[in-house]
Amino acid sequence: MAPMDADLIYDVGMHQGDDTAAYLEAGYRVVAIEADPTLVAAARDRFAEPLADGRLTLLDCAIGPENDRRPFWISSNSEYSSFSRQNASKWGTTCHPIEVRTRRFEDVLEEYGIPYYLKVDIEHADHYCLEALPSSDLPAFLSFEKDRLHDLLLARDLGYSRFKLIDQETFRQLIHPPEPLAAPKTLWQRLARRLGRLRRAVTGAPPPEADVDLPAAPLGDYAYGSSGPFGEKTDGPWRSMEAVALTWLSFDLGHTGATDPAYEDWFDVHCAR
Repeated sequence: MAPMDADLIYDVGMHQGDDTAAYLEAGYRVVAIEADPTLVAAARDRFAEPLADGRLTLLDCAIGPENDRRPFWISSNSEYSSFSRQNASKWGTTCHPIEVRTRRFEDVLEEYGIPYYLKVDIEHADHYCLEALPSSDLPAFLSFEKDRLHDLLLARDLGYSRFKLIDQETFRQLIHPPEPLAAPKTLWQRLARRLGRLRRAVTGAPPPEADVDLPAAPLGDYAYGSSGPFGEKTDGPWRSMEAVALTWLSFDLGHTGATDPAYEDWFDVHCAR
């Protein structure tokens, strides 16, 4: 396998392509991976020029444990499409199954090389990418969606030593004790937040300013729903795995030692070698 390519980024879970567009604009070559055929067709139109000149490679497949075909649930909110029917139908959205081609991420890395930055957001399947990474030659930067705490430990064991937990609505770093939860929320505040998230899940619309707990980060013009900045452009200082794990658990436990079902998070973990 070729060594890490400093000009290459992987966008695993391309969705509508806003991250891919930002990476291309910054001068990187991109390998984008998307399982939803409707989104793939739209991307072929949107990115016709970089596809033609070779700056973009678009793989219409899902990442899975084997090279195979598997049922994949297409959600009425495309952000939730997943191997999991439960995930694809959350927040009252509807879904239907299709069959998609799956590829082992090891084979993708072997064919296209190790990227400078690996962005992963594939709805509870991010671990397939992490488990495929060779510890001998890691991407300089990695991000994945907060899902399993085990994935944070896996990133540490692979060789990453610096971490951040980033709120994807604001692109701000979260540090324990997280400011939005420092004071207990009233029932009405909790209900308003939940209703705001439900509305965005159903409509796909960005929230009004009042729905966001944190101030918008002055980190550039990034589309709502995108992964935002990466690497050294992410907000705040790099932290240890233990510090990020503490913040992770503080959100999961609602600062009280008991799970807080009214708080729904949308965070990404960023890692650096």
